[in-house]
Amino acid sequence: MSQVTARRIALLGAAALVLAGCGADSTDAAGDSTTQTCEDLDAYTDALGNLARTLGADATPEEVQAARDQADQAQRALGDSISDVAKDRTDEINRTWDALVTAFGDVDDQASLSEAAPTLRAEAQDVVDEVAAVREDLDC
Repeated sequence: MSQVTARRIALLGAAALVLAGCGADSTDAAGDSTTQTCEDLDAYTDALGNLARTLGADATPEEVQAARDQADQAQRALGDSISDVAKDRTDEINRTWDALVTAFGDVDDQASLSEAAPTLRAEAQDVVDEVAAVREDLDC
């Protein structure tokens, strides 16, 4: 099963739990969900900023991979919480993240990071912009 498919299944499962009521008062659950999503948006934004800073001329592939892994982990956590409060925005965040992952995949192993960095930064900025729009919608 691909990561995208697994992520979508997890998002659907989380949405089903929310729709089922899952034991908490719906008002409290919505507030808690929004708070968690805002926290996850902060962590994701921080991880993306770290990734962007790592894409300098002196970065090693290991440093870039570690920053990318941190951003991927933050993206997964955000995907889990955002479906509870902003399902309609999940697709756009996933679309921009997937474009960034594709850009990383398109970097030739022999190419230098300094050559690939402008493209990767542009894709990362698209993700940051989408996250900022969601943050504004949620009044985080």
